[in-house]
Amino acid sequence: MLGLHYETPAAWAQLALQNPSELMLDHLFCERKAAAMAMHTIRVNGPRFPKLKQLMKNLADEEFEHAGRCEKFLAEMKRPPQTRGGNVYALQLRKLWDVRGRDQFLDMLLVSSLIEARSAERFKLLADAARGNELGNFYSDLYASEVNHYRLFVSLGVEIYGEEMTLKRLEEMRAVEAQIIQTLPNGSRIHSGFHVPDSKEAAG
Repeated sequence: MLGLHYETPAAWAQLALQNPSELMLDHLFCERKAAAMAMHTIRVNGPRFPKLKQLMKNLADEEFEHAGRCEKFLAEMKRPPQTRGGNVYALQLRKLWDVRGRDQFLDMLLVSSLIEARSAERFKLLADAARGNELGNFYSDLYASEVNHYRLFVSLGVEIYGEEMTLKRLEEMRAVEAQIIQTLPNGSRIHSGFHVPDSKEAAG
């Protein structure tokens, strides 16, 4: 359904949940960034494509609502220190549309779709790992939302640029995304990597 070229092992969620407050803080930043990106899309591309204004406003409102839910969880946790630097995963993906001399909006839509798809995959794993408690219910709810966001960005690409061009470019980007996510270090972040140390590394 999500078409990702790399499937995150289920054990990733157990590792990420070892530091739930750190994970939730990272999640909060992701939601705020997604909302800001939706508003940026309105400002930059709304004049060309008027239908984006309401679609992206609705998306931003939903992302801000998710951020508020993250803040409620954090209020009940020992808040970790804020780490510096942006989301390396997203920053690496956004390099894909930094090509001068052509319309970058399709790439922008598809990078957004990939971020939503990967987040959906991770939320499903977190929901399964935390099933039966409030955190598990939270991630189960957000999984469905992220899938819808992924579909929204792809459908906009198809509507504006055509199915052939959109799906061809999406497959190219999926291959790059799979490489990026596998190079990231382990950690309690929504878009962290997952590397199991071999026996020699585990021994020290």
